[in-house]
Amino acid sequence: MHFIKEIPHDSMRISLFEWNSKYILKFETPELEQSFKFSVMDFSAQKEIEELATSSSFQNTIIQNFKNMYEAMSQSLGD
Repeated sequence: MHFIKEIPHDSMRISLFEWNSKYILKFETPELEQSFKFSVMDFSAQKEIEELATSSSFQNTIIQNFKNMYEAMSQSLGD
């Protein structure tokens, strides 16, 4: 897997990789992570996948997913 860059964000780490003709966007908090794979062929330039990663609508979805994941983790631990 080839690391391309880290994309700045205040509340999570966003990393962009390329592997096996796919872009991989990885979103991380201290306890959880989400990864999304996209075909390189779906984008005409790397800049487009970076724009997706920084779009507010996509990031809001990621943040909501993290909230749901934290809730599920908390429930499974009996908190």
